Formats: sequence, C-alpha cells, structure tokens
Amino acid sequence: MTSWQTGTALFFGYVAVVTLLPRGLHRRRRTQTLAGTALGAAVLVFSVLLPDDGFANRWLLPPSLLLLGYWTSGLLFVAPMPRLERALAGIDRALAIQTMAARCPRAVVELLEFAYAGVYVMVPVALFIATRSGVSANRFWTTILVTDYICFAMLPWLQTRPPRAVEASVPWRSAWRRVNERLLAASSVQVNTFPSGHAAEGLALALLLLDAPAALVVCMFVNAAAISAGAVLGRYHYAADALAGWLVALLVWGITR
Repeated sequence: MTSWQTGTALFFGYVAVVTLLPRGLHRRRRTQTLAGTALGAAVLVFSVLLPDDGFANRWLLPPSLLLLGYWTSGLLFVAPMPRLERALAGIDRALAIQTMAARCPRAVVELLEFAYAGVYVMVPVALFIATRSGVSANRFWTTILVTDYICFAMLPWLQTRPPRAVEASVPWRSAWRRVNERLLAASSVQVNTFPSGHAAEGLALALLLLDAPAALVVCMFVNAAAISAGAVLGRYHYAADALAGWLVALLVWGITR
C-alpha cells in the first residue's frame, strides 16, 4: 500500500469505530455511515490492486475517496454545540469579520467567491504541475488526503453550523455566491468543519508547489489566501476554522516532506 492508501484505510477505520460509539447517532445515520465506510474500503481495495502510478490511482480514485470521506464523516453530525458556536462567532466579532466583508469592493467580492469555488479545480491543476516539478503523485495525494481527513475527523467532536446558517444576514451579494450556494446545496453536508477543509487544502496545494517556478508559487499562495478569505468573509467558515486549517496543512506538509 502507498502512504495515501494507508492514510485512507486509517481514516475509514476511524469513522467506522466512531460510528459504533454511543453518541446519540440515529440508527439510520449509523447504517448510512457504515455503508459509506464499507464503500470506501471497497474502493481502497480496488485501488491497491491497480498499478500505483496508473491513471486511476493518480487522477480518479484519490479524489473519489476524498469526497466519499467528506460525505461519510458528515453523517456523524448529531446536533450543533451552541457554546462552541458562540465562541467561534465571538472571535469573528473581535476580528470585525462582518465589517471587513461589508466594505469589500464588488470586484473583490466576486474574486473571493470565485476562489472559494475554484479550490475544486485547483486540485487536478496542482497535481499536473506538481508531478512535473518533481513531486510524486503518492506524496501529493498523501498530503492532500491526510490534510482533509484530519479536518473531517474532527466533526464528531466539534459540531457546529456554518456562520451563514446562523447569522441573520449575508455579508454581500454576488453572482458567484449564487453559484456557490447551488454547489453547496447539491454537494455539501450542510454542517461546518473545524478545521476548514477549504483553507487547509488551499494552503497544502501551495506548499506542494514550492519547487515550481517562483511566479507560479506566488500565484498559488495568493490563491490559498483568497480561498481562505472567501471562506471566512463569505461566512462559509469562521476565522478560527481557517486558521486551524492552515495549521493542519503545515503540519501534514512538514511530515510528508
């Protein structure tokens, strides 16, 4: 097994164990979560049987397992934790996040919303560039998957709603926000992840391309900052979510390096 496959096995095993703990999870949710872990295990076995550096294990199966891990772990949400939500919101008030969002020019708003959605496209783009800059596909996917798995693994213990679901008004309006809202309605688990997977993944992608040409490295870090800013100012995440996501990305990148 490659390191990303080992990390995937550990993650889905963890989810299965947490599912069986007495946490007030509804029986239907428990069944769905166990089915998700079984499907994840099946996909993982299939990937192990295929060539490590083949097309499927480079381009198809790792992102499929990432999405499956996200949706499966999302089923572990039982109920929001009001005290934690108030603490996260209090940090945002202290940082004047809503005030900053309200003062953003329309062009910046559109850019940040676009960057927030663009993280999905940046993963295959970064993989293409990274593998041509000397980064192996195994190291790339180990960094990305383990980073996201850590973010998802915290959901059973830190359960909150995203700020956009709690606050009375949206911080801004934009064409791209409507696109993002439709994407989230179709694909999101509709709960908040702490740390933020968006923020963590954006920074991890930039760190993986440190050996690329300097101009590209700068662009990737600007993109990572825009993803996090769009997540926080757009009220998809709390500021603490993004900060924790950066710390996870730095930790995993340092280990896999």
